[in-house]
Amino acid sequence: MYFDSENILENKLIILYALDQFKVPVNKEQISQIVLENVQISYFDIQFLINSLLDDEFLYKMNDSDIDYFSISEKGRETLSLFSDRIPLFIKEILDIFIRQNKDKVLRQVKNLATYKLTGDGEFDVSLRLMENDVSLISISLNVPSKTQAKYICSNWESKGQNIYTDIIDSLIKE
Repeated sequence: MYFDSENILENKLIILYALDQFKVPVNKEQISQIVLENVQISYFDIQFLINSLLDDEFLYKMNDSDIDYFSISEKGRETLSLFSDRIPLFIKEILDIFIRQNKDKVLRQVKNLATYKLTGDGEFDVSLRLMENDVSLISISLNVPSKTQAKYICSNWESKGQNIYTDIIDSLIKE
């Protein structure tokens, strides 16, 4: 296997630069989004580079609600300041603009999570959650008699969960 060490160094520096400019800890999915939308680095390379930066203590990892968040460490900042001239200026500018315009959007990602499982009595437990920025907005558990209904509920939650959440909140706060 051939590794281009100069390219790996530049890509690591790009990730460190993005995290330094972002200023708040982000999860792997958010780091990937920032980099993938702006630089020609594959998703798998980003995952490899994050793990390598973590192993080398250029990043530190925090865990909150079973989600890992990453931030640049002091060692990472020192390294970035020494070698930041190896990141092409146009890439820095692209990242700066993207972060300035999309920081709130990246942090406020809404996820609809839906799962189901068979219970001992032949029915299905359906779990529905709506997450925003890794914070649970609503969690609903249902018991349904068939797998078809469970699948249908999960599918609808994924496409309509935000609207259902809004309807529930509206109904509960009305006098």
